[in-house]
Amino acid sequence: MRILLVSNYYPEHVGGIEAVASTLAAGYRARGHHVRWLAGDIRSRPHHGHQDDVPVRVWNAVESLGFPYPLPAPALAGRISKHVAWGEVVHMHDCLYAANLATFLAARRGRRPVLLTQHVAKVPYPNPLVRGLQSLAYASLGRAVLSRADQVVFVSEVVRQWFEARVRFRQPPIVIENGIDTELFKPASTREREAAREAAGVSPEKPLLLFAGRFVEKKGVRLLRPVIEATPQLSWLLIGRAGDVDPSTWGLPNLTVLAPLAPAKLRELYVAADLLVLPSSGEGFPVVAQEAMACGTPALLSAETASGMPAVRDNVFTTDTKTGGLQLDVERALGVVRSDAGLRGRVAALARERWRADAVVVRYEDQLERLLS
Repeated sequence: MRILLVSNYYPEHVGGIEAVASTLAAGYRARGHHVRWLAGDIRSRPHHGHQDDVPVRVWNAVESLGFPYPLPAPALAGRISKHVAWGEVVHMHDCLYAANLATFLAARRGRRPVLLTQHVAKVPYPNPLVRGLQSLAYASLGRAVLSRADQVVFVSEVVRQWFEARVRFRQPPIVIENGIDTELFKPASTREREAAREAAGVSPEKPLLLFAGRFVEKKGVRLLRPVIEATPQLSWLLIGRAGDVDPSTWGLPNLTVLAPLAPAKLRELYVAADLLVLPSSGEGFPVVAQEAMACGTPALLSAETASGMPAVRDNVFTTDTKTGGLQLDVERALGVVRSDAGLRGRVAALARERWRADAVVVRYEDQLERLLS
């Protein structure tokens, strides 16, 4: 097949959607398909990838307001039409990004089937103006695209349920959980884990708690500050890029803040950590939680996020972010982690079984071939 793959950014931007798109692009190509991957290219973090990738220069200043929305130049529409005409089928990620909207219109004109993967539902942004614009966008552009796509895929049940109450689809939507590279994100031996903790500067007896993701409201970063302040006996490591929250200004002695890392380095810190803490809301099951679990590191998620993947609900720790009990839930989770010697192995086995990238690529491949037939 000739597949035009479209996403918001490339992996250099560092985020869940672009990581998933990267996994699919590599998987499609490994299975013999021709792929052109069109995505936003940021001047400060330019893309260096496959020769058939189609980088689109974008204006990314909006991200400083707390939400990533790359804006391409108006001249992009002509280029997109050319790539749509080349492809036999279009696989888009998300319904609202500007380049995706232009691609969708070109696909309708060119009578190319469209498979759309929707990763998130409504995000509870703190800014009421942003929340209002988001609601308006989903009620207009989002509904128009989702209702006219030939097949819609959701990455979790919670995202599917939110949209099913608001959109009438051409075909019944399905859920395909995101795939991850389980050859990279895999558990470590005892010796390797000890070395990773030593490299991270963590003593054997001191728990290390990890957060990875953009430092924005929807990820629950603000909820972590009082917990970190109240737990000086714990080491905390936050990895990400400042958005509407900047933990590097908190000045807490038991907190280390790092910029986004390459996947191989991130894997070392997953291995070193005792627990991933990600009290986010308004998104599907986070890719960082999948990666950490594949390395054997248990995850503590918001109850809302965990509900989006019922099959793994009993294998993650949860917290109700609305009741203010995050510190107690962290301490309870750590108690289980440190007393259950087999927990890391069970978590890693579950992640590998459910989220192997090659199995997920095959499921998407089946959907694309069905659309072409």
